[in-house]
Amino acid sequence: MIFLFISLTIILFPSLNGNAIDDNFLNYQVIDGDSLKRHQMRYRIQGIDAPELKQICWIKDQPWSCGEAAGDYLRTIQGREGLFCIKVDEDRYRRDIVKCSVQTDDGIKDVGSIMVEEGYALAYRQYSKEYIEEEKRAKDNKKGIWKSRFIYPWEWRRKN
Repeated sequence: MIFLFISLTIILFPSLNGNAIDDNFLNYQVIDGDSLKRHQMRYRIQGIDAPELKQICWIKDQPWSCGEAAGDYLRTIQGREGLFCIKVDEDRYRRDIVKCSVQTDDGIKDVGSIMVEEGYALAYRQYSKEYIEEEKRAKDNKKGIWKSRFIYPWEWRRKN
């Protein structure tokens, strides 16, 4: 039992090795469904790609602000308790790439997993294979953007 607790602690909180942005759950400014900001520092959530803030999707020929919906959903996940984020890399824009967790009634959950499973982000396969199963479930259940017609965020950025 102690081994399991230690293993889970290391998996969920690898920041104990020194990569934590902070040792607490903190509130961030949500920029969009995969980007955060705190004290002028910008962060990108690892392994996911959410619709861009101004991106529009279509449900039965009606426009839907899916980019805003993704940001709103990330704000909902963060809630008042905040996020615990760990730096895992840095991108070409010098943003910290972070893996974030949130405290839920069911325990500590991975934010990227939640965003993809609920259909508000896609597995960003170019950089990670981590959330492919969550994406498949969201697509099969027509959750979030999967209930609409949409352009993949990376394609939308290229065109806009």
